[in-house]
Amino acid sequence: MIQAASMDQRSFRKLLSRNIGLPLGVGLLGAVAFVAVINYLLSAMQWVEHTDRVIGNANETVKLSIDMETGMRGFLITGDERFLDPYEVAKPRILGSLQSLRSMVEDNPQQVDRIDRLMALQRAWNDFGNEMISLRRSQGDYQASIGNGRGKRITDEIRKEFDDLIITEQQLRMARTEKVSTVTVTAISAFVLFIVGLSALLAYLGRRDLLALSANYAENLQAQQRSAQRLEHQAWLRNGQTQLAQQVLGQLTLPMLGENILRFFASYLGSVVGAVYVRDEHGRLVRVACYGLSTEAQAREQVESDHHGLLAQAVREGRLLRLDDLPEDYYRLSSGLGSGLPRSALLMPATEDGQINGVIELGFLRPLQERDEELLERVGGNLGMSIESARYRQRLQEVLAETQQLNEELQVQQEELKTANEELEEQSRVLKESQAHLETQQAELEQTNEQLSDRTEALDRKNDELSQAQLELQARADDLQRSSKYKSEFLANMSHELRTPLNSSLILAKLLAENGEGNLSEEQVKFAESIYSAGNDLLNLINDILDIAKVEAGKLEVRPETTQVERLVEGLRGMFQPLAGHKGLAFEVKVEPQVPVTLFTDRQRLEQILKNLLSNAIKFTERGQVSMNVSFQAGSGIVFAVRDTGIGIAADQQQAIFGAFHQVDGTSNRRYGGTGLGLSISRDLAHLLGGQINVDSSPGQGSVFSLILPERYAAEAEDVEPQSLRPAVDALPPAPQAPLAAAKFVAEDECRPMTQTPVGAGGAAKKPLQAPDPCGYTDPFAGSTAPT
Repeated sequence: MIQAASMDQRSFRKLLSRNIGLPLGVGLLGAVAFVAVINYLLSAMQWVEHTDRVIGNANETVKLSIDMETGMRGFLITGDERFLDPYEVAKPRILGSLQSLRSMVEDNPQQVDRIDRLMALQRAWNDFGNEMISLRRSQGDYQASIGNGRGKRITDEIRKEFDDLIITEQQLRMARTEKVSTVTVTAISAFVLFIVGLSALLAYLGRRDLLALSANYAENLQAQQRSAQRLEHQAWLRNGQTQLAQQVLGQLTLPMLGENILRFFASYLGSVVGAVYVRDEHGRLVRVACYGLSTEAQAREQVESDHHGLLAQAVREGRLLRLDDLPEDYYRLSSGLGSGLPRSALLMPATEDGQINGVIELGFLRPLQERDEELLERVGGNLGMSIESARYRQRLQEVLAETQQLNEELQVQQEELKTANEELEEQSRVLKESQAHLETQQAELEQTNEQLSDRTEALDRKNDELSQAQLELQARADDLQRSSKYKSEFLANMSHELRTPLNSSLILAKLLAENGEGNLSEEQVKFAESIYSAGNDLLNLINDILDIAKVEAGKLEVRPETTQVERLVEGLRGMFQPLAGHKGLAFEVKVEPQVPVTLFTDRQRLEQILKNLLSNAIKFTERGQVSMNVSFQAGSGIVFAVRDTGIGIAADQQQAIFGAFHQVDGTSNRRYGGTGLGLSISRDLAHLLGGQINVDSSPGQGSVFSLILPERYAAEAEDVEPQSLRPAVDALPPAPQAPLAAAKFVAEDECRPMTQTPVGAGGAAKKPLQAPDPCGYTDPFAGSTAPT
């Protein structure tokens, strides 16, 4: 056996060396050949790419030659120097391109000679071209030189040489490509044939050696298999003994011990039915556990006589009984899926010190095997010891239970006596504590009554003082409200008296500043312009104060009318486009398609709000753009969104800016001017028109002010009909003005709140003032006064 194994090992090593060494060698040889082919292909590809570069450079040089010829021809025909641009660009490059082309074909003497001829021809053509251009510039007879055909012959020779150069390179590329294909196909075919032949030889030799080795290995494997079966059988027996020992360990009663034994045999041997019988003190066999028995079988007598039956026979003989081919009436197995008969059974006595103290009966649905009997014979003694130990533990537990019961009865009696004594002591202590607690409560109640009486008197005094303070505060609030109302009514009623004299002064100052007669000095004109500028600022301030006073006094009237949205937007575009352009800002106005054509609201108030928002946007924006977008939101109305890229507003100031006389920069040296009333008036006007103004801004990111108005103004139920029913007049949108031109304004009548009408010059302001006024106002220059 050892000699055969040694020979097999040598044969196997020889086969292994050959079957591994040869493929490795062939693989190495193939890798070398593959690398050689790849290097050859790379070299060929480089030559093909070199040819492509030569052809590309040649075509580029031909293009330069054509550009020179075309430029010269255009100049000769037209005499325009611009036609010489291609000629001048290509002239310094063409000889350099030919020189580069010559260096690329140095490996081909024929091509080098051809390029040398091309360079000589090109120089000749360059001389010819320079000569023709000089003649054309000097108005010489260049046509005669062209007519002799010298330039055409040179050009034809150049083109022929270029064609021969390109054709030669294309032929070289084709020859190299065909050679690469031939070499590649030949190398691959030879390599494949070599590999196929070598593989066939290796397969034949390997199959012959493997068949010889397989015969020897088959014999060795059979011997090892028989040895492994014996070892497996022994391991199975030892494993069964170990697992059974684990099942019977612990403080187990006889029924628990019997159940563990039967569950182990059911899982390890595959028994389907079983029972454990233990001899009692009278020598009878008592069933303590069962497995797989039907309800009827479990209800039958659990005590078996030791004089009759197979159990008694197993006890008398003291050996394992094996039963095969059991009769049909022996026992019938049943389950939820069906029923059947056991085919075999084993009865094994359990012994302890030569005495039989129990019997284990097992039933199987399969024929019994020798290893089943061997395992049961080996574990019989262990099971007898386990049964005897369980019986000892059971008797010991019974004695301990009786002793413990007596101890518990004594403890119960002692506890009852102790509890009775404690209850008596507790009742006595509770009575004493109750008496002390009642005395303490009586003293606390007397003290609490005194404190409550004092607090009641103090609260009464405080309530009287609080009522007096509330009456005083209410009186002061009423006085303050009346004072504010009188102030607002006074300012609202003084609207015309304040603005009419100031407007007259502004018109006179503007007329003086224009110096139409030319009788004022330059310094006097500057004084007049200063008066006009300061007066305008004062007028704007008065207008804001009077508007907010009218809002507070409730005297601001709303005159709704049908307003063309597009016309309104165009008017604002014409007014603010020059102002934005003067600051270098982009200005954009956009009306969304879904916006209604008309809007029923007070056009004057709407324009006042939008002008304020746009003026603020341009004032607080140094660079970027200002835009107004008009859109429609279902359920809300028309939205006028004014967006800028200016300084922005912090979140904590976005509500405060709508307060009167409040600005984002409220310091004494603030950068931007204004009264701080614009947004406050705009918000009140928006509420008056049934809408609202929202703001969305962050510092440094710009702002978006959104005016949201209903499509149709609806007056509130408590509003009264205005006394003045003068119809509103739609003013045409003002024409775009020069960026530096200041608008000139003329006061309208007091029939509706003070507005401003732009005019072209100060002299033009006289006509609106001299025109008849429906409210009775006349020319302020005539010295008349407004009616009170």
